Amino acid sequence: MFGPVLAVARTSDFDTAVELANDSPFGLTCAFYSQDLTLAMRFTEEVEAGMVHLNSPTIGGEAQVPFGGVKGSGVGEREMAKEGLHFFTEQKTVFLDYTGSRRASNLY
Repeated sequence: MFGPVLAVARTSDFDTAVELANDSPFGLTCAFYSQDLTLAMRFTEEVEAGMVHLNSPTIGGEAQVPFGGVKGSGVGEREMAKEGLHFFTEQKTVFLDYTGSRRASNLY
């Protein structure tokens, strides 16, 4: 299935909520609402998601920031922004001695 999915569950405490969120096989994006900024920042560190929204709903990708997820939502490198170059290109390292001073005698 591909599409927006919303999962809502009531938990007794913060640690259980993070554990429940991380129990999912997916991790594209999530949202966390709180007036406690310390708790919100702790959530960003502990949740297994590619994108975290604090006190705002999850939305689609924005061109200026990397887009992508983890677990079953991940497809490798992030799309969009500068990181998108890695998604749409393949890197290759080439060594070239353009002076000709290290020629192998049998190479053409």
